[in-house]
Amino acid sequence: MVLGDGYPHAGDVCRRLGESSATANYLDHTAMLVGCPGLRNSADVHAILDHRRARVVGETDGVTLISIATEGGPAADDRSWPAQTPDKDMYFSTTGTLPCERGGGKTKTMCKYGVVRHGNHSASVVIYWPDGNTRVILFNAHGRVLGAAMKAGDRPMPGNTLTRNNAGINLISIGDERYEIEDAVLSGR
Repeated sequence: MVLGDGYPHAGDVCRRLGESSATANYLDHTAMLVGCPGLRNSADVHAILDHRRARVVGETDGVTLISIATEGGPAADDRSWPAQTPDKDMYFSTTGTLPCERGGGKTKTMCKYGVVRHGNHSASVVIYWPDGNTRVILFNAHGRVLGAAMKAGDRPMPGNTLTRNNAGINLISIGDERYEIEDAVLSGR
């Protein structure tokens, strides 16, 4: 269901979207849904992501779906939260916070994260520490950890990454760092 005659301005190619079987999973009361023809790296999509608290949530029938926060939620409340990964080539399909710790448990906190889902069903979870450092954990299509890197786009570092899954939560240890990533974060469900 297409609403209006363009977004953000009349005549623009992107449109606000209403509820349909293709959009039902992306609608909620804290955001509006906009669809832009083409891929997520198109100029029209970038124009919306660059100037609004928005994030790409999916693609369907040649249309990129963008959720734009209207109230509440991390995108509206946290002006420092990026919709795009630090390397500017990938966009987050979902964002949130997760438990993280360093120094053998000396620093326990909640870290922000963004998930990049890849075409082969693998995923990269970019984790942002409150001090500005990042960690990327790479998962294969089956939700198993492939390794970790310091930033998006880096190859996984060999070595000391340990994981186990307990009741749908991936418990990941990388040296003296610990992360808890739910299976639902990886699958988007």
